[in-house]
Amino acid sequence: MSGIYIHIPFCKKACIYCDFHFSTLKNHKEIINSILVEIDLNQKEFKKNNISTIYFGGGTPSIIENSLIKKVMQSIHKNHSIQEECEITIEANPDDITDQNIKSWKEIGFNRLSLGVQTFNDVCLKKLNRIHNREDAISAIKKIKKEFKNYSIDIMFGTPGSTIETLKEDLIQIKKLNPPHISIYSLDVEKKTPIHKMIKNNKIKMPSSSLVSEQFDLISTEMEKMGYINYEISSFCKEGLQSRHNSNYWCNEKYIGYGPGAHSYDKKYRYWNIRDNEKYINRINNRQPFYEQEKLTDTQKINEYIMTRIRTKEGINISDLEKRMGINLMTLKKEEIQFLSEELMVENFGDNIVLTEKGKKIIDHIVEKITV
Repeated sequence: MSGIYIHIPFCKKACIYCDFHFSTLKNHKEIINSILVEIDLNQKEFKKNNISTIYFGGGTPSIIENSLIKKVMQSIHKNHSIQEECEITIEANPDDITDQNIKSWKEIGFNRLSLGVQTFNDVCLKKLNRIHNREDAISAIKKIKKEFKNYSIDIMFGTPGSTIETLKEDLIQIKKLNPPHISIYSLDVEKKTPIHKMIKNNKIKMPSSSLVSEQFDLISTEMEKMGYINYEISSFCKEGLQSRHNSNYWCNEKYIGYGPGAHSYDKKYRYWNIRDNEKYINRINNRQPFYEQEKLTDTQKINEYIMTRIRTKEGINISDLEKRMGINLMTLKKEEIQFLSEELMVENFGDNIVLTEKGKKIIDHIVEKITV
């Protein structure tokens, strides 16, 4: 199975934490036309069959004219063999959720929405430079749930201004609205983002690590009480409603990325498209290479397996890793795994190494210990 990712590099406004490639310009048609050419060209020579998921991300795909989104979807169907039960997702912001947009997206073929809420607290939303407010988010979710059985909302913790009380507010709203899927993640400050500069210049203050840890514990406890399955560190769902697109990443499936800044993976190579919109358009139009690539070493493939699988509920299957990659991790990293187990950071379930709640908080440290 393979997934398709379409990167729509446009936003109305820049969020202070965002490290993705985007533009606030409105040359939507130029970019979409170039994406259509990229799909036709298939310069990376991906096999175009057995597509199980399609995901329109960004940026903010929901700000693009629906007629342009429809053209991209038609091109995907023309150039690829799409499974009958394909999961087809579009990311959206609350301020773009209208009855007309919802109707158009369903007609185009979307069967899943991912809504960028981040928080239901208006003070925290302003600090993050988000356009919408609490009421916009609640209203948007109510409209979505009338038409879509499958949708997701994004929530952030560890943000400027967030506290245990603001998080409790978010969890109360989650309980009331009962969405089928939620991505809840801690804010990581990336270099070259506005928030990184603001922190450096003492213009904004981040919560303490102890507060973020306390927030993490509260999320784990309350989400379990609400009946959500924590199938990946940052992902919670009702039974049977995991994000199939994201699960493909964690299960080492191939994916094809179209658009400026999009990444692709075929299990042998990683590819990444140019992040500059104008360069992307020019190279596409002149039929020049518009991406770079890297051939993965055996060590990189092993570590990719470890880094993705350890994030999941099932964890790393030792026998499967040995069968695929020819190494026995329990032998190779015996001392490290024993130490992590004694410190209650990982535990064994049969042939699987799985993170504990304590381990989920320090996954970077654990990955460093068990990669080869």
